[in-house]
Amino acid sequence: MKLLVISPFGSDKYDEAIRKIVEKVKRKDVEITVKHLKRGLSFIRHAYFQMMMTPDVVEEIIQAEKMGFDGVFVSCCFEPGVKEAREVVDIPVVGGSIPAVFLARQLGQKFGFITDTPRADAQTYDLFKQYKLDVELVGIRSVEMNIDSIAAKPEKNNERVITIVKKLIQDGADVIINGCTVVAAYFSEIEVPEELKEIPILDSNVCAVKTLEMLVDIQKTLGIKVSRKVYYQKPQEKEREAFERARIVYGLPPLD
Repeated sequence: MKLLVISPFGSDKYDEAIRKIVEKVKRKDVEITVKHLKRGLSFIRHAYFQMMMTPDVVEEIIQAEKMGFDGVFVSCCFEPGVKEAREVVDIPVVGGSIPAVFLARQLGQKFGFITDTPRADAQTYDLFKQYKLDVELVGIRSVEMNIDSIAAKPEKNNERVITIVKKLIQDGADVIINGCTVVAAYFSEIEVPEELKEIPILDSNVCAVKTLEMLVDIQKTLGIKVSRKVYYQKPQEKEREAFERARIVYGLPPLD
């Protein structure tokens, strides 16, 4: 099984931290490639920035399918390009939030979610409302560090995660999701304090990769994949002429 992990930033500074945790948890028969975008900012934070990076993410996923990858994980809790890519490729695609929330709901009753910045809290809240992920959510809190700073000072990130975990537990959470994939990747390099080990602290990268392995397995063995009835209809099949025209208008090469 070949999986691609896309760090949707125009920088390689987070690649190694993400690679370490996904390599640690992948199955022995799984080969994982981690890559970042060829252009763009080293962070998202705003919906406008996410909108600008999304086409590049989707194009990377299209190329991944052509190159023989069996599935793709977009390593970001905002899930940029995930929904759009599912329309145009047949391989499974996952983001950083939804797999973690679904697992958290199986491990406890209420959960808390950790991001990098207050702006990310707001954007994550929108995503949760859109996909109805906020059931049993006790709160979204940030370490109040941008991801550039997290990469530069991971020990500060990790201290803040521990403080937030304790606050979310006080608020009623019995499962914690380290939602920002960069926050999570660096935190996973340390030992969780003994007093917090009764509470599952989920790394969103781990949840996504293990979910992706399952989705690839059931597609290969049972033929189960996204529904093409309405929600994930393939535009290149339903509206071929418009699909090809749109790619030309937006300066994208034709698809074979």
